Amino acid sequence: MSDSLGNEHRQELCRLLATNLPTLRTKANLSQDELADKLGFSRQTISAIENKKRDMQWSTFIAIVLFFLRDYEIKELMVVMGIVNDNLEEMLSTELK
Repeated sequence: MSDSLGNEHRQELCRLLATNLPTLRTKANLSQDELADKLGFSRQTISAIENKKRDMQWSTFIAIVLFFLRDYEIKELMVVMGIVNDNLEEMLSTELK
């Protein structure tokens, strides 16, 4: 992916998503097992991220955000939480073309 978002900004977005992941999962009516299965991760990975025992990697962030962007209400929640913004959406749309 291009480097349109600086490393510090990426790290902050990862921290925001990790902090809010339980809320987003609940909104999507998904358990840790179910989210992990849909994304090809282990439940332990999701649990470790949610419990702040493991830092979220950028590739994990992208996979989770793209998964949740499919749901308009969750997307709007991520906007309010500061996880999704114009810069991120622009970067994603550019990279997915």
